[in-house]
Amino acid sequence: MQESDDTKPSFAYRLLGGVKGVRTTLKDLGRAREISAVLGRHGFGALGALLTKPDKKPTSIDATETLREMTRPDRGQRVLRVFEELGPTFIKFGQILSTRHDIVPPDIIEALQNLQDAVPPMPWTEAEKVLTKELGKPPLEVFQSIETEALASASIAQVHRAILPNGREVVVKIQRPNIVPQIRSDIHILHFIAARLLGIMPELELMDPVGIVREFDRALSLELDFHHEANHIRRFRENFEDFPGVVIPRVYGDFSTQRVLTMTYIRGYKATEAGPHVHADVQDIAPVMMRILLKMIFEDGYFHGDLHPGNVLIQPDGTIGLIDFGLVGKLTERQRHNILDILIGISRKDYALIARVFYDIGIKIPGQRYNYQQFEDDVVALMETHIGEKNISDIDVGAFFSDIVRGAIDHRIQMPPTYTMVFKALMTVEGMGKSLAPDINFVEEATPFVREMLLERYSPTRILREGISVASTITHFLRDVPGTVAQLLEDTARGALTIRVQSPELSKMRRAQQDDARLLSSALMTIGFAAIATFSWELGPHRILGMSPAALIFYTLAFLFGIMHLWRIVRGRV
Repeated sequence: MQESDDTKPSFAYRLLGGVKGVRTTLKDLGRAREISAVLGRHGFGALGALLTKPDKKPTSIDATETLREMTRPDRGQRVLRVFEELGPTFIKFGQILSTRHDIVPPDIIEALQNLQDAVPPMPWTEAEKVLTKELGKPPLEVFQSIETEALASASIAQVHRAILPNGREVVVKIQRPNIVPQIRSDIHILHFIAARLLGIMPELELMDPVGIVREFDRALSLELDFHHEANHIRRFRENFEDFPGVVIPRVYGDFSTQRVLTMTYIRGYKATEAGPHVHADVQDIAPVMMRILLKMIFEDGYFHGDLHPGNVLIQPDGTIGLIDFGLVGKLTERQRHNILDILIGISRKDYALIARVFYDIGIKIPGQRYNYQQFEDDVVALMETHIGEKNISDIDVGAFFSDIVRGAIDHRIQMPPTYTMVFKALMTVEGMGKSLAPDINFVEEATPFVREMLLERYSPTRILREGISVASTITHFLRDVPGTVAQLLEDTARGALTIRVQSPELSKMRRAQQDDARLLSSALMTIGFAAIATFSWELGPHRILGMSPAALIFYTLAFLFGIMHLWRIVRGRV
């Protein structure tokens, strides 16, 4: 759920190399017993009992009792109380789960959305020790002044207002001391609980509890290193440098470390409470809020992963301030175009397009048989409910995304976490926008970004680039085919394969396979270069023989490969 290119190992895998065994995972049996007691108090005694007996093999009775506990009508509130009582790690985990509409039941999501990552502040004496250790000097030797009362307090860190030596007003985010050991222990136990649940109830495979914990593990380990958040902030500032109406904090690197982050103090009111305090027309603020997210998704491919109202601050003049960049998401070009296709499908009421995109991007269980027609029928039914004969302005895009992602689970199809994070962001921002301007049209605001991406998608430059990429891939593949076929036949001849083939004609067959592969290669290259040349006919301002230089080059290559292909046919050999 963080940046996919970050290769820093997560806690459990860095320290344990994964869940290698129950005894290794549950080093902190004291914490395990504490968690078991909390589970028992809130109606999950069967699961808690298994936690304190790591060597016990679950029985069918255990599975039945655990399932009964997890399907009671009040489970959402009970889960909420468990997470609240177990503290920082579980609060964070619950907040992540509250975004997973594809795998978590609606009643539990509704309960977890009430989780507040706010805890009593640590004493100033503890915060002062962290600052002194991290910055090398007592706080009052580093800052002109710093408030001893916390501005905000959360499970991992708390924030204090301060003044830099140059007079700039900043906030200083300070990580709580000794929090890492508890988080490490909790992560170990979460890995064990996930594996235990999957062992008791194999039907949870589609939810992938082990994978969810592993992803959370990695995300939390990154969040504990404030250097990552600082880099996120710098990148967002660069992306929005020329975007009016939005302000991103500035990071002060000389006053920041792995456990301390100093940045500009952004004033403002929560987006859902800003109305009475804003002098600007709120009808103008809501569209800007939506354009900010759409720019993140479609232009930058780099978006804020936690855009709840507390992280979107509206200033009196209508400027929108964004804070808390610990969680971000990244989108590949292909992922952005998939989201684009979904929005196109909504605007055109193209049910088949939306069904196909959601089916293609969904994660499917290997070996499982899927009925695409039934999936499409269900998508059509959902679209009739949410879109039907409505005007575009009346479509609740957020509710549509929520229902279709949840509906996919009925077909044993799971949405990748990156997409669910995007859909959650879209739903949240649409909700905030409508709280300010009820008549705002999400699809209408997205239209300029959709148009821009469509122009880019079908531009000659992109077509040429993709054509070259495809041609290169084909070339590499076909270049390897003769050798691969030859090696396969040679291994078969030597009896190195399970299926043994003994034939005096084996050498002749191998040569024939090589000839066929090379003949296919020259044919595909001829067609490929001719297609690229056609697409690039109008590319650039210059013309040679009525076509662009690029087209001339690719037609020449197509001609040469065509001659080679004909020669191979005539000669009957390579």
